[in-house]
Amino acid sequence: MTERSLQGKRVLLLFPHLVIAGGALNYVLKLAELLRRRGATVGLLTLRVDAGRYGAALADLEVLTVEGPLSSSLFYWLLLPYWQWRFHRHIDAWRPHVLVPQVFPANWWAWLYKRRQPQLPVVWMCQEPSAFIHSRNWIEALRPPWKRWLAEMLSPVLARLDVRLSRYSDKIVGNSRFTAGMIERVYGRAADAVAYPAIDFKLFFSAEGVVKEDLIVTVAKLSRFKRVDFLLRVFARLLRQQPALSYHIVGRGEEEDSLRRLAAELRIAERVVFHGALDNEQLAALQRRAKLFLHGSIEEPFGMAPLEAIACNTPVVAHRSGGPLEFVNPSCGRLIDSLEVDCWAEEIAAFLKQLAAEPGYFAGVSANARAFSWEATLSPLLQLIAEAAVPAGD
Repeated sequence: MTERSLQGKRVLLLFPHLVIAGGALNYVLKLAELLRRRGATVGLLTLRVDAGRYGAALADLEVLTVEGPLSSSLFYWLLLPYWQWRFHRHIDAWRPHVLVPQVFPANWWAWLYKRRQPQLPVVWMCQEPSAFIHSRNWIEALRPPWKRWLAEMLSPVLARLDVRLSRYSDKIVGNSRFTAGMIERVYGRAADAVAYPAIDFKLFFSAEGVVKEDLIVTVAKLSRFKRVDFLLRVFARLLRQQPALSYHIVGRGEEEDSLRRLAAELRIAERVVFHGALDNEQLAALQRRAKLFLHGSIEEPFGMAPLEAIACNTPVVAHRSGGPLEFVNPSCGRLIDSLEVDCWAEEIAAFLKQLAAEPGYFAGVSANARAFSWEATLSPLLQLIAEAAVPAGD
């Protein structure tokens, strides 16, 4: 497929905020980089930016911010018409050839704008259907409780509105085949393409001579949706058979204090290390040393952290659902059907025994991540953006 030049075209990406690190944020920054390589002028519309943290990554972007609160705050929703008016003014002034929203509520910003300007193409990069509307797991994970109660009360109305507004997407792209299936179930239309997340090959692929240690690692936002509490219970059970193990948890979130308390209640606190946030180099170094990566989420749309672990020659144990179904196989990990603590502990213990008996297993794990380069995985999305920005015949 011939690459279309985007020289002279203006592509406006829409993303909720650049404050909290995560796979979706990395995705939008990589997309911006590849769009610029094709000659596009790229803008990024958002609520807020942590300039100290992301200033260097945004140096070649035209950043438009309304300086509003995070969309997780009640203040954002109380003043939603005002923020939308601000977005409309920014988009009018920037004059894009195509809008590319990612992550709720940025998709709503684009859809509501297109109601006013139906000629402007919208290509929605769907990391998942608007999660706090359609996902029961996400709603139940909301904290504090009033947010969960409010989401439960409003979900039926917002779900109908979300589906109606989705008609303003000219194209929808999923981040996995699993997400593409969700798009079809929720919105009643097939995804136009799948564009997986990818990894930084220079950073995450395993360095030579790294020795595996008796440690297990999990990288996740510490929310209920990620089920790190379940993994702590699995680890407590596993320690009965493998007392030399330690468990390293990387990430921040509203559940951190309760997870620390749970580790103390389970009497495993001395074997659990909470690292908080790590930079990519620190994270890659930890991943390389680990014998296993545990991924607790159910029906996660993709799973960037476990793929990065695989790139570091660290096998992954995950639930048999969601995105991990598309990249975890017997040569790089195990998928478990059960949701029972004892079953997970028994399967992990058996896997660790296999790894001890087959030390050469680790050397082949990273091969399973080689296909996930940004240039390859984002190609379908770049093509759709180019087709929207440069209509046939131009």
